[in-house]
Amino acid sequence: MERLAGRFFDGDTTVAEETRLYRLFRRKRLPAELERLRPVFAAFASMGREEPRRTPIMRTLRRAAVGTAAALALALCLALYSDYREDRALARLYGGSYVIENGRRIDDLGAIRGDIEQALDDARLIESRSRHSVVSNAEQEVLDNIDDPEMQKEVERMLNE
Repeated sequence: MERLAGRFFDGDTTVAEETRLYRLFRRKRLPAELERLRPVFAAFASMGREEPRRTPIMRTLRRAAVGTAAALALALCLALYSDYREDRALARLYGGSYVIENGRRIDDLGAIRGDIEQALDDARLIESRSRHSVVSNAEQEVLDNIDDPEMQKEVERMLNE
């Protein structure tokens, strides 16, 4: 055993011989001449022997494929949820709306959304024009009801500022 320990320190032992030395120094009783080496072999035994780990290519590819599939599934779910939310928002805003094209009623909100938005834009334009018209008519009516020409000119000047 002393010779084997000497070869160990010279770096000439095999893995099997080193394992045998580690087991020997774990025993409760050792010859006195070997007892002094117990802490050294206990330290070497505790370090263990790690082989460099190689990740198999197939495992790496499988992990990459699973990760890609999970990312695609997440993207698909987000897209579907976004469409669902948009449909619900349309239904809340325009539920019951429909368009008649070529004598056919279309009530698919997704299909008529553009028509609805165009109708709303037209309504806003008409409303803004009518407000302007109402204001102009009211101003003219006020001016027409003033009998004093100087007062009428003063009010007209104030309205045009």
